[in-house]
Amino acid sequence: MSFNRKRAALACTFCRSRGLCWFTIQGECPLTGVDRIDTSGGTREILSRLHDIETILKAQSDQISNVAKSHIGAFAVPEASPSGLTTAPPRELPNATMPSPWLFSGFNMQPDLPELPPLTIPVKHKTSSSYLLSLPPVKSLIGEYPTDLFFLLESRAHLPPELSFEKWPVPKPSVEIESDVATNLVSIFFASAHHDHPILDPGKFEDIFRRFLENGPDSSTASALCMVVLALGAVAASPLDAHTFLHSPPGMQYMQHAMPTLLSQSAWSLSCSLMLPQALVLASVYFAYIVRPLQSWRLVYSATTIIQLKLSGIDTQQKESWWRESLIRLFWSCFLIECDRLAELELPRSGLQQLTDEISLPECTNLGTMQSTCYLAEISIRRLLNRVHNSLYPNKKHGLALSSTTFATPEEFAMDDISSISAVCDELRSQLELWHSSIPDIFRPELNFEASMQESNDRQAILRIRYFATRHIIYRPFVLFIVTHDVTSISHDIIEKAGICLESCRCYIHSTARILKTPSQYTWTFSLSYVRWTEALPTSADKANLTDHSVPL
Repeated sequence: MSFNRKRAALACTFCRSRGLCWFTIQGECPLTGVDRIDTSGGTREILSRLHDIETILKAQSDQISNVAKSHIGAFAVPEASPSGLTTAPPRELPNATMPSPWLFSGFNMQPDLPELPPLTIPVKHKTSSSYLLSLPPVKSLIGEYPTDLFFLLESRAHLPPELSFEKWPVPKPSVEIESDVATNLVSIFFASAHHDHPILDPGKFEDIFRRFLENGPDSSTASALCMVVLALGAVAASPLDAHTFLHSPPGMQYMQHAMPTLLSQSAWSLSCSLMLPQALVLASVYFAYIVRPLQSWRLVYSATTIIQLKLSGIDTQQKESWWRESLIRLFWSCFLIECDRLAELELPRSGLQQLTDEISLPECTNLGTMQSTCYLAEISIRRLLNRVHNSLYPNKKHGLALSSTTFATPEEFAMDDISSISAVCDELRSQLELWHSSIPDIFRPELNFEASMQESNDRQAILRIRYFATRHIIYRPFVLFIVTHDVTSISHDIIEKAGICLESCRCYIHSTARILKTPSQYTWTFSLSYVRWTEALPTSADKANLTDHSVPL
């Protein structure tokens, strides 16, 4: 005889905990010897009550799902689908004069569309400078170069003697900290590098720094954090000099003292403190300042490991709100730094990008409106740029992308591929324009070159550079199609889109010139792109005869 596997209303507590059901009412439990209590008279009432509870829970679940869908629809986020690409109307953003941060919802696709590209940079993508150098027209102009040219250049660059740990461990070098000088460097840090990555709370750091001045440098993580901040203040205040930055970078005396602690602690420490990942992220920023991208990547990679450990092994709901906010900011700053490295260098992924849909954006309640707006806007444009990478240049086959072999060799770059992605490029462009228009007027970067010269804030300039970088990558396939094929006639649509790409390159070059005049974490990334497009623009324009089609270059 078969039984309906429902839990009986008659059992002792021990049997219930073991999932055992008994269908008689006499005697005692054979396992525990406890007399069973006859509650069969209440079985119908209990089952009825359970049914009511299940009904209520299902109704609440449906309501939550409806609220989530309406919440997504309320934001100005274009939703793309394989069958049709549409753009939602813009959402009105908070007044720019209010102290609340910019609340742009990002570029998350609906969860029922898993086939859409993620917000990650694909492995062996085709948007790096190394790939551009492999194109035949560029080869004919500058000659043959290895596919991993920039990695080889950076990996073979000798480190300054102070940071060469071939004979490590060695006694920490003595460093004299003058209170007035150190305080000034901290002020410079919070006025410069902190704006790009606001991962330190000024009030909490002030207490740490005061104890640091009282006790002097030691081997603690707190001391290493203070040393990294001093190093960043020193490099941010120095004039940009290639020879100095190569052989004896500013702030090296502080970083030399901090590095042994950071390396040993990042390898072995399992502390719950956020001070170590904060120091590692800022140390990564320092190496970006002195144009050492591989060392920058190694440090941020270590930081991401610690951050993922905290996200997976610690219940953040039990932590104070400032702790959760600090962890979220660390997550997104690591995301920004790592993506900038992966966009140009084929390096191992930390796995952080896979969590972007699960981690909320920072609240930024203790930041100024300008700083919080630009920080959130840069996170959003970086996520969109990653989506462009995955939509148009994936390594694996994707329904909305070019074939898996496209761009592998110029001969396999077909007209059908260009035709298939034209609508996708236009949709990505609409998302880019939506991102730009969603920024409050007072903080929105000017796209007009003459108007942009009047801006006094470098953060707006960074957003403008990100805009043009994204726009040129969206339309780059059309330029690559033209320069890798000898075609007698090209459609007006392809010429127009190629022209948008080249115009974006021109605007990118103009915009980066200002940032490259002073030290910043963007020096290597922007310099590489600057050189890349300075060489590629004449080749592309000449090959495509775009000047004959009234394309502004």
